[in-house]
Amino acid sequence: MTETGPVLPEDLGPPPSQELDMTQAGAGGPMGLEPSQIRRAMDPLLPRMSACAEATTDESGRGPRGRVGVRLRVHGDGRPVAARVSGGGGTAEFVMCVRRVVASARFDRFAGPDVFATWGFDVD
Repeated sequence: MTETGPVLPEDLGPPPSQELDMTQAGAGGPMGLEPSQIRRAMDPLLPRMSACAEATTDESGRGPRGRVGVRLRVHGDGRPVAARVSGGGGTAEFVMCVRRVVASARFDRFAGPDVFATWGFDVD
């Protein structure tokens, strides 16, 4: 396996209750993440995701293919706390490898409740 280290849990948990005090605008920083911030944190991880696919493809070429989706929960301190991997037809080993890669992502800090984000990549 190409990745070692912590694995994010797959259970994203319930959505946070959102009680946003808009009278405090700007006081605690942005209230979430923009799509560009998600891409900026996740896109550099693509080579490691590809390595997960290569490591879990057998000698006959059977392995993950197509679009792989990653649904993640990000805490306000910028660290992901859970990730659900779907699509691509990868094995459990592939999914675990991807969740390990996602655990290393770091997002911009933000105020407010946890953010749920979806990101994806293609495996050829």
